[in-house]
Amino acid sequence: MKKYFTSKNIVFILVIISMAIAPLFVNAYWLRVLITAELNMIFAMSLNLLMGIGGTVSFGHAAFYSIGAYTTACLYYHFGTQYSTNFIFVIIVTALAGLLLAVPMSRITGRYVTIITLSYAEIVNLIIKNWDKVTQGQMGIVGIPTISIFGFKLKSKIMFFYFALLFVVITYVMMQWLVKSKLGRNLQAMRDDPIAAEAMGIKLFPNKVIIFTISAIFAGIAGSLYAHLMTYVDPGTFNSAISFNCIAIVVLGGLANFPGTLISALFLSILPEYLRQFEFLFQYRMIAYGAVLVIVMWLNHSIPGEKLKSTVVGFFRKILKKKEVEEVA
Repeated sequence: MKKYFTSKNIVFILVIISMAIAPLFVNAYWLRVLITAELNMIFAMSLNLLMGIGGTVSFGHAAFYSIGAYTTACLYYHFGTQYSTNFIFVIIVTALAGLLLAVPMSRITGRYVTIITLSYAEIVNLIIKNWDKVTQGQMGIVGIPTISIFGFKLKSKIMFFYFALLFVVITYVMMQWLVKSKLGRNLQAMRDDPIAAEAMGIKLFPNKVIIFTISAIFAGIAGSLYAHLMTYVDPGTFNSAISFNCIAIVVLGGLANFPGTLISALFLSILPEYLRQFEFLFQYRMIAYGAVLVIVMWLNHSIPGEKLKSTVVGFFRKILKKKEVEEVA
């Protein structure tokens, strides 16, 4: 049992409990913000799997988010299918999209990764804008209904909140299982030293393809939930800013640190909305948001941040040692 009660899992449990009781203390506006935070958690964990475990930075992860959203929207618009049916197609379509990007991505490194991922996201966005017969082009698709699973509808935002929270838990559990699996160990070895990993018999290409595909699926699931939350999708929503925001969440929370990703997603989802209430910051809230982000990143990842961390840890260690000495005496 000890292996399950690690510090990271305890943080995860505390975050989920806090989220579970949050609807009791917030109004409808902040409940919607928290739902957005949940979608960001799922989306960011999918990217952290790729960046933190796979060691590949994707600047076009918004492509899979938009594919998930548009797959759900298009299936409802053209065929009137429910979420329980659409969910299967979301997994299939985003998996194929991830596989399509994984093939060239698995053969390149360095600055070419940035070029290809950004280009891929732009190609997906251009298809959405111009494939009028399917995606309705620039007009977007309106009237997407609430989630319905085998006839059971999530009629309220609170029900949607807990449904999304369930997906956060499932995503976290799946990520932890993947990290500890043979695939996860192979990916971490490839991330740390690809030449040594290949020398040990680890095949780089198939492992990279698998991780890209899995990451795309979870990003697509988050996008599908987004479509039902907003009840409307249009090409302008899924721009590169979503990818960069997701990267910021991952980096701030820590690479390969999934509980950190949850906290970071919550923080960066709430902060811009919280700054709206200050009149003097309203026009400059995004500048203030960026400034706070830079400060937090500086404290977390710079030398002062390491010094601060070591000072705090050292302080508590001294207290524990003092107590042990007193007990022995």
